[in-house]
Amino acid sequence: MDVINIIETLGIPVAVALVLGYGCLYLMKFITGRLTNDLDEKFKRHESIMIKLIDSNNKERQAHLKGTAGLYAKFDTLITIVTQLMNGIKNKGNNDVKR
Repeated sequence: MDVINIIETLGIPVAVALVLGYGCLYLMKFITGRLTNDLDEKFKRHESIMIKLIDSNNKERQAHLKGTAGLYAKFDTLITIVTQLMNGIKNKGNNDVKR
């Protein structure tokens, strides 16, 4: 269809409204397409950051558990030593009383 023919049959206001409607539709498609691409890129970036943070947190948790296990072993050793010392003092005190 010819532009002049459209203007003659529909009138200038209707033709202008159609052109502006098409322009708005084109602009909305352009903006939403670009916005969608930007959001996809940002989502991928945030997703990779979250994955790295989760991995880092898991590594720290494993290191903490290993450190805690070593600490428990040291506490067990300390309790054993203190128990043996207490038993030794207790036995020494009983020997003194029996004499």
